[in-house]
Amino acid sequence: MITPWMLLLAAGCTPAASESPEPPASPPEATTAEAPAEPPAPADGSVVTLDTAPRFVAGSGKAWITRLAQGKEAFVGMLELEPNAAVPEHQDATEEYIYVLSGGGTLTMAGTPHELGAGSLVYMPAGVTVSYQNGDAKLTALQIFAGPAPAKKYDGWQPVEPPAAP
Repeated sequence: MITPWMLLLAAGCTPAASESPEPPASPPEATTAEAPAEPPAPADGSVVTLDTAPRFVAGSGKAWITRLAQGKEAFVGMLELEPNAAVPEHQDATEEYIYVLSGGGTLTMAGTPHELGAGSLVYMPAGVTVSYQNGDAKLTALQIFAGPAPAKKYDGWQPVEPPAAP
């Protein structure tokens, strides 16, 4: 059984979301505004909780990323998408992993559609063409990039308060 913690041992992609069929309000690749730079990960490591992790919202207001960890070799975030939101076709420079915690929809990878739901684990090779159409429920997923460079797409997203701890 694959658990979210196993994913952290592995080594992610998700631009701004929009309702179909409209394009996103401000795709991350075209974003010029920059959020404050994240401090580098401490050399002795760190521990973060969901209620203290920095959280950002896309210009469309339909996607959020909570930055859980970012080091020299990987990025880990919690991605949330509104019901029926869409991620436009794109490619990322590193491998990406997505573990769906709740919700689901259709991921198209290299031209092949894949239905995702809670418990689905997606591996996307570097450079593969992907897009995503969310279903009727909010999507919550862990996102891991095997290298922090693709996470720069979130730099133009606006900071928001982290969600309250459950």
